[in-house]
Amino acid sequence: MPDPISKETLLRQVDGLRDIARRSRRLAESMAGETDRERLGRHARELDDRASILEHQAVDAKTGQLTATALPRATER
Repeated sequence: MPDPISKETLLRQVDGLRDIARRSRRLAESMAGETDRERLGRHARELDDRASILEHQAVDAKTGQLTATALPRATER
């Protein structure tokens, strides 16, 4: 059985994903090419989506720890 992951660890991951999404948006604003801006914008949205999934999981968890197998994959949106 995998090691449990605490809610606090999960919420730190959420903060990290949102920080990377913010940086991606900022970087996208400075890109000259429209394709690059769109790609970075998509990347930022995907990171935000992933962060939201993890955040909901942490909030909905009944205990203070989650198992690693309970974490959704990026394709499970």
